[in-house]
Amino acid sequence: MSHFRKAITFAILFTTTLALSVSSIAPARAGDPLYPDIVEQISHIQIQNEHKREMLRFSTIHINVGDGPLQIRGGGQVAQCTIDGVSYPQCTIATQEILDSSGNIVQTNPAGTALFHPQHNHWHQNAVVNFELRPGSLEGKAIATGQKVTFCMIDNDKTDLVQKHNKRTYFECNSELQGISVGWSDSYHQSTPGQELDITGAPEGVYYLTHYADPENHWLETNENNNFAWVKLLLSRKGANPKMTILDRSPCSGAACGSPSNP
Repeated sequence: MSHFRKAITFAILFTTTLALSVSSIAPARAGDPLYPDIVEQISHIQIQNEHKREMLRFSTIHINVGDGPLQIRGGGQVAQCTIDGVSYPQCTIATQEILDSSGNIVQTNPAGTALFHPQHNHWHQNAVVNFELRPGSLEGKAIATGQKVTFCMIDNDKTDLVQKHNKRTYFECNSELQGISVGWSDSYHQSTPGQELDITGAPEGVYYLTHYADPENHWLETNENNNFAWVKLLLSRKGANPKMTILDRSPCSGAACGSPSNP
């Protein structure tokens, strides 16, 4: 091929690539659905002795790094329900609402159940995250599990994705509307009821604390493959009290790296 033809071919390829690049970063049009993308982070890990039980406690952070908010609206009818063997006197249907760039609802999706949590004294969404502790490797059989934990979802902490003058949109744990705005995160401190796994009598060794967001796939997201996070831990029993030491953790990406658990 001559240099001239090579130059023409390169120019065509460059122009096509540039056009595709410009197209890929074009702003969303009104009417186009903007999906959230929730990623998990784990922090503040420690063992506490509670009523002669060894409880592994940890904080959880859900960060929205997607294109649109995670918005969940509760239904109008309230009735009793049973979730994971626990009976709740007040429950209602939850629906995910997908917004466009103008804030209009352009799509809805069934999102499980909203329930009133008596210990926290506010409304939660069910099946927000699974907690597990696995010995040896990520494939190890779980020795402790917090099945499909419920959470209230609100805008709590900012990341770099939040524009300068963006205000909180979701700040009440009610049954009508909850969510996490783009660039915001929702955190639950390790002292909160439910933020623990019972590891009483677990032998010394390496363990993986894993968090899996949206385990029942209630939410439509831009990326369904980044809901999993882990921390590699070493359990030692040299003194009177057991100790967990962090050895490694799953990699963060983008704005999630600026969260309180990944400074």
